[in-house]
Amino acid sequence: MKKLLFVSTGRCGTKRIAQILRKYLPAEFEVVHQMPFSRFANVIGNLFFYFGSSEKIKHLLYNFIIKKHGRGKHFICSDPLTSMIIPADDVYSRDVCIVHIEREPVAFAESFMRLSRQRLSSFVAHNFIPFWQIGLWPLENLLNPVVNSKYMKIAEIKSNYFIQVYSSNPNYKRVWMETIFSSNFLNNLIYDFFHYALSIPEEELNIKTS
Repeated sequence: MKKLLFVSTGRCGTKRIAQILRKYLPAEFEVVHQMPFSRFANVIGNLFFYFGSSEKIKHLLYNFIIKKHGRGKHFICSDPLTSMIIPADDVYSRDVCIVHIEREPVAFAESFMRLSRQRLSSFVAHNFIPFWQIGLWPLENLLNPVVNSKYMKIAEIKSNYFIQVYSSNPNYKRVWMETIFSSNFLNNLIYDFFHYALSIPEEELNIKTS
């Protein structure tokens, strides 16, 4: 089974990517966005960032999360909450492609601030769950008048982490969010890695997440 794994800070269009690929790929491709237990994985991954990681725990946790999604010939995951716990055996595998999505830091910060004000689950996570975000204290999202600068720093820290840890993947790609939705990036990605000819209509790339 080949795996295509998108890693990101979140707020990088990954839900929409999953919607598009699920719509236009045949049943042999299993496409998932947010999976059960990935919220727990997000906290564990951030703890690993601070205190050092355990490959054994990464392997056990990541494979436990994705095990029920291995029914297809190919597996595609765009869940940003598992981005910090991809185990080494996947990172170094030629049957795995890791796509690192970046977003301009100001736009990323503004998007997260809007989400944390509009969605209750995001508000709770960003204000009350320790280690939900690297470099962010509980309640800081709510009380710090310049918290946007913290989110911009988070984007930089995580991007550098992804480069450091995942650029050794044989099929690693680094791409701006804007490029994905303004070009044939997804079509080319699927063809290059899976050798499947995909044709996504341009208008699909202009539809925001529903």
